[in-house]
Amino acid sequence: MDLSLPGMIGAAFGLAIGWVDFKMLGGLVRAKFLQKRRDVGLADHPNTEKMADWIQAAIFIFTIGLFPIIGYWAGISLTGR
Repeated sequence: MDLSLPGMIGAAFGLAIGWVDFKMLGGLVRAKFLQKRRDVGLADHPNTEKMADWIQAAIFIFTIGLFPIIGYWAGISLTGR
């Protein structure tokens, strides 16, 4: 499989968008999760921080893994190569 320059540029843009999305979405979801745990009185539970880390890791894998693939596909599709 040959890698095309437009596809690689699209993947770079996808990676940048994925990173920004991860920072925004990951922070928002983590804050909401921790707030809900505090509201129910589970803020000091030992699994609260661990679960928040797992949620943020899943968001990281999704955004950083998927956005460059979509960007590569979009770059190839828009240029016809």
